[in-house]
Amino acid sequence: MSPRPADVARDVRALCVIGWPLILNNLFNIGVNVADTLMIGRLGSTQLAALSIGSGVWIGVFLAGLGVIMALGPTVAQHYGAGRHAEIGHDMRQAIWLALAMSVLVVTVMHHVEPVLAWIGIQPEVSEIARGYLHALSFGVPGVYLYHVMRQMNEGIGRTVPIMIVMGISLAINVALNFGFVFGHFGLPPLGTVGSGVGSAMTFWCMFAMIAIHMRRSPHYAGFVLWTGLEKPDRHALARLVALGGPIGLSLMLQAGLFTTLALLMGSLGKQFGAAHQITLNYAGLVFMIPLGLAMATTVCVGQAIGRDDPRHARRLGVTGIAVCGSIASTVAALTWWFAPTIAGLYTHDATVVPLATSLLAISAVLQVGDGTQTAAAGALRGMKDTRVPLLINACIYWGVGFSVAWVLGFRAGAGAIGIWTGLASALCTAAVALSLRFVWVARRRILDAPRELSRKPVLVHD
Repeated sequence: MSPRPADVARDVRALCVIGWPLILNNLFNIGVNVADTLMIGRLGSTQLAALSIGSGVWIGVFLAGLGVIMALGPTVAQHYGAGRHAEIGHDMRQAIWLALAMSVLVVTVMHHVEPVLAWIGIQPEVSEIARGYLHALSFGVPGVYLYHVMRQMNEGIGRTVPIMIVMGISLAINVALNFGFVFGHFGLPPLGTVGSGVGSAMTFWCMFAMIAIHMRRSPHYAGFVLWTGLEKPDRHALARLVALGGPIGLSLMLQAGLFTTLALLMGSLGKQFGAAHQITLNYAGLVFMIPLGLAMATTVCVGQAIGRDDPRHARRLGVTGIAVCGSIASTVAALTWWFAPTIAGLYTHDATVVPLATSLLAISAVLQVGDGTQTAAAGALRGMKDTRVPLLINACIYWGVGFSVAWVLGFRAGAGAIGIWTGLASALCTAAVALSLRFVWVARRRILDAPRELSRKPVLVHD
């Protein structure tokens, strides 16, 4: 396709209008993790390694449930593009049931991780702290999933500023609570890493309360019939959401599971390796928030275009989103490689951790290019409700390529942490290529299957 420059510029603007609040939202979100890592890093490598293991387990199980809830985003986007506003409220209320069900499953897993940590060979003092962190954090799981139901609804209609504001306030609340519970300030008990879990759990409920109150009172949501009372579970609606969100959840779980497994294996090498891994993973997650926000906007824009029966515009939006995210990720990667020693020194002054973290940060620069591109391609595919084949692609790549390379280089070849991060980088770069090709193929099929010449309408952005 040879789009006109004016069309591409319009698409970039649409992505940015929806995406900039999501970028800030994501930066606020990861800001909590950065603050936690900086705080816990002052307590020593044992506490930092426990945070690495505990947060690795949490992210893995959390994303599995979140992926199912994320089916609501593209569903709402297509409803909104097609003008089916009343169906948005119905699907949101059904997604609340999914959130509660996912909460039960996730909390159960979080309370039964001790045997796994012992089997892997995590040091007992590290394992005990990680267990306490997960138990404390588990009390906030229902709150955070209910918040994400409201967030997905807002993303689907392109109303992303309220999400950003809620997360900005939550960042301040979370940092203050965690600072108090970690170090014992404001009259609170000093709980170290466990205190971080307590503060985050309390913040999750604050996030849900803020977004729910806003949506209840704001007139912008009046047309979506959101507040008619909690409905009974609708078997057909739930099956539709699970069919779309299940593969998303499994795909996210496979990716997060790879990171979690390698974090646990890294911890078995010693607490210095676990600490360096946490630093690298934390920074990589921070810079990933920029392409992730635009990838989320890509899902919304593509979904709304499909809802308007305009697959050609959906394809152009998807390709534009992938190109923009890949370019941004490449720029950030170059800066990471150049300033790796400085970045490592900001996290810790431990002389045994800084050189190792510097090496891992340099490798993570390659990972950042692949990660930024593959998340945009995955977002574009979700906008078209294509999730099952991407799940199979991710399963093969994350574990067939990523884990295999990490295991062979890290443990068989003796490269250790360097080999493990090389495996991660190879998986995400391969996924970037595969998912981008998948999107081009799916978009082409949607265009060929279109029954008529389709009109071009502007992207709907609900400011």
